[in-house]
Amino acid sequence: MSLLQLPKDPATITASWFDEAYRDLRSELETAEAAEEPGPWLALAERWNRLKALAQGEGERRSYAYTKDMRNEAAEEAERVAREEIRPVVEEHDAALGDALLTSRHRGAIEERFGSQLLTVLEIQKGPLAPCNAQLRVATSDLASRYDKLVASGEVTVGGEAMTLARARSHFSSSDADRRREAFEAYFGWFLENRAELADLYGQQVRLRDEMGRNLGHEGFVPLGYEGMGRTDYGPEEVRAFREAVRTHASPLFARKAADQAAALGFETLKPWDVGYHPALSLPDGAAEPVDEQLDRMERVLQRLSPRLLEHFDRMRAESLIDLENRKGKAAGAYCTSFPDEARVAIFCNSTGNEDDVRTLTHELGHAFQGWESQWIEAPDLRWPTSDACEVHSMGMEFLCLPYLDEFFGAEDRDTFVKGRWSGAIDILCYVCVVDAFQHWVYEHPEATPDERDAAWIEARSTWMPGVDWSGDAERYAASRWYAQLHVYRYPFYYIDYALAETGAMQLGLLDAQDHEDCLERYLELCRLGGTRSVLALFEGAGLRSPFDPELMRDLMAHAASVLEL
Repeated sequence: MSLLQLPKDPATITASWFDEAYRDLRSELETAEAAEEPGPWLALAERWNRLKALAQGEGERRSYAYTKDMRNEAAEEAERVAREEIRPVVEEHDAALGDALLTSRHRGAIEERFGSQLLTVLEIQKGPLAPCNAQLRVATSDLASRYDKLVASGEVTVGGEAMTLARARSHFSSSDADRRREAFEAYFGWFLENRAELADLYGQQVRLRDEMGRNLGHEGFVPLGYEGMGRTDYGPEEVRAFREAVRTHASPLFARKAADQAAALGFETLKPWDVGYHPALSLPDGAAEPVDEQLDRMERVLQRLSPRLLEHFDRMRAESLIDLENRKGKAAGAYCTSFPDEARVAIFCNSTGNEDDVRTLTHELGHAFQGWESQWIEAPDLRWPTSDACEVHSMGMEFLCLPYLDEFFGAEDRDTFVKGRWSGAIDILCYVCVVDAFQHWVYEHPEATPDERDAAWIEARSTWMPGVDWSGDAERYAASRWYAQLHVYRYPFYYIDYALAETGAMQLGLLDAQDHEDCLERYLELCRLGGTRSVLALFEGAGLRSPFDPELMRDLMAHAASVLEL
């Protein structure tokens, strides 16, 4: 067999195939380690990188195909095999090879060849990839898949029309007050109707993850969760201080925005179903449809923004690597993925015909552009930075595209969209801190009941998102929001990365206004570096202030308040 390419027959791409390929590779370890020169070890590491890319690529292709149509039984089975059978085998071998590399007499030469960050990544992966937790990882992943499938099956009725949950959510920003409320109650009503099952799935995950942490000598899951996110520059204490900075500087703006929005709507208070629509910051319903026109307009944006980024976009479009259509059976949400063995990057979205489509597309394109720019990096573990860094590329792209969004909305509505993006930055910072504080509480109290978890959510939301009136009819929906948050189930402790990265994205927006060409060069270099540096080193390399700079949040929120005249 060849370690350089997968078998042509998909049916033969099995756990056994990967197991044999990895065993062939590991059989050379003793000889490589005994050699006086590092050449054999370096050659082995190069082949390992290629094999790892094959495994990652195959897993992502199957996952991508399944999320495109979760009713497809063949795709579901292929994804299950990759997740439950292939992945544990690959993880076990990768962990063994990582240990061998980290303890090798030729470690210095390997570090010189691939960079110190690779060794840092391998070191921090030891916990998340520990063999003792292999079956627990499969079990938590299976529960996440069950969550995905349940939500993908969700269907509600709004305005007499049956629709997916994603499409129902698109009506949250409708200018029609009755439509907003109907969509809100239908959407979150679905999660309340399925609360028992959703709470059970999550409760099982929490207990399994807690066990995983304790198996490695931790008091719970939190340290392992941070390791799983690849965090080397900071820990829970720094994040706690960041949340406090948001509470101090962003949450008061959120409350002022809520009061201003209620007044603009002619209401005494702002109810949760009205949060998505502000007359002065919202665009006409359906401004961004249809899908084909959306892609044409984005092409014109990129023609003006950057010829280099346009090349990546055109390739993705030509190779059908952008899936925007919202359809029944398709998984919820949006993401960017890559197939490292093919050096290709793909985007998955659910277009619903409103301004959020533009925000989502520019966001995922930011991830994609970083993925294309970092293809030069040999080690697949370093092609993507950790999530706290990679969200800078995505959110930064949102800001870099802002001056050119007249291609979507016209000049006047573009300016409205720009104000809406700065308003959204406040919302992102505050909401992310709600999710993060909630998750910390959950994993510090793994035996909590569903009611206790709901109470923790309500407490966190009241702390970081004041000013929204949840009394009366709204009260029954008070805790429903977290059940709809995919990241809570699938990516524990990921969500704070959006807030950390937003501080970098806002800085890029300010730098772009001062010197576009310089800002674009910084952005492209940030993309090119991929994950070859730690997150704070990437911030520094791009000339950005650390998200943990105690004065940064104050300065950014002062600018946001100025833009919004708050």
